[in-house]
Amino acid sequence: MSYKRNIRWDRIVVACVLLVLLIFALGACVKGCTDDDGGLPAADNGSSSTADSTSADISGITTTSTTATAPISTSPNLPVIMTDNMIADQITPVSTTTTTDPAAEPVRTLPAGYEEAEIEQARLYSGTLILVNAENPCRLSKEDLNLEQVYFAEDKPDTYEVSYPGHTAANTTALSQFNRLMKAYYAATNNSEIMFNYGYLEQGKEKSNPDSPSAMDIQLHLKHTGGGYEYISNTSPYSWLFDHMANYGFIVRYPSNKAEVTGVDCGYTAIRYVGVPHAAYMKEHDLCLEEYLDELRSQHSFFGGTLLEIATSEQTYHVYFVPADPTAASTRIPVPKTGSYEVSGNNVDGYIVTAVINRN
Repeated sequence: MSYKRNIRWDRIVVACVLLVLLIFALGACVKGCTDDDGGLPAADNGSSSTADSTSADISGITTTSTTATAPISTSPNLPVIMTDNMIADQITPVSTTTTTDPAAEPVRTLPAGYEEAEIEQARLYSGTLILVNAENPCRLSKEDLNLEQVYFAEDKPDTYEVSYPGHTAANTTALSQFNRLMKAYYAATNNSEIMFNYGYLEQGKEKSNPDSPSAMDIQLHLKHTGGGYEYISNTSPYSWLFDHMANYGFIVRYPSNKAEVTGVDCGYTAIRYVGVPHAAYMKEHDLCLEEYLDELRSQHSFFGGTLLEIATSEQTYHVYFVPADPTAASTRIPVPKTGSYEVSGNNVDGYIVTAVINRN
């Protein structure tokens, strides 16, 4: 007896349909991956910038350059926002779009390589570049200042004394950099007469100056080996301190030739931590803190000026100002999508962004 095998055409049709659908699905995946890769913006290889030039153009954004000899700083005071170690070097100009509504604000388009970060309004009053003076008091509480006792700091060298060991304090980053400065000072001069006289002092307290509440201001005196105290002068061997403090992020807070600007004409030496690139630029251009912040606001606003380029022996930085939004609880500021950067309020009306530039 023989049997005839019946062909199930319905199953064959179903199998073919499934095979066709699978082929289409694989094709769509391959196309999607190709589109994603091809959609990335191409870098403009026609633009270049060098740290030694007085001005440079990076894909349409003009930068003002300066060269200094200071080494890179350690992490500054809060607030700091850090990303990875590379920064997008090719950026395109900011564009502004207007609407038909005359009351509407222009819509700004960020350059390639930048994104917006939302910064709370309270952060306007903190950072290494806050301006603390008679018109702009420090708004941080003592708990917000990240204080450390000077005498008991682990990295304090024995090469300087503290006037009041029991209660003299300073911001921990400023103190760490000061200790590095004093180690280098002693190695260069073999002099141990520098005295840390005052650091953080509450506003209006006796012996305080307007910047004392920031905890980044340090008043220095001399305690001579043979006895006696006096103010520090820019004479040997102490001149080494004035010549090299910018390498560690410090400026003279109240230069004698800037009394009309700072509003302070003091006989003693007060130094202030601001960070290495900023200190290097201020020293090179003979600027006090008030003048530097005014320059950033007027000439280096992200949306209306040029990026300030500062080159030290170790690193290159882009610095720019972003105005705060006084009507909102936060401000959206442009920051690099990649790279290391820090954001500091100026304690007045905006933020300063300092971005590390990779030139490799």
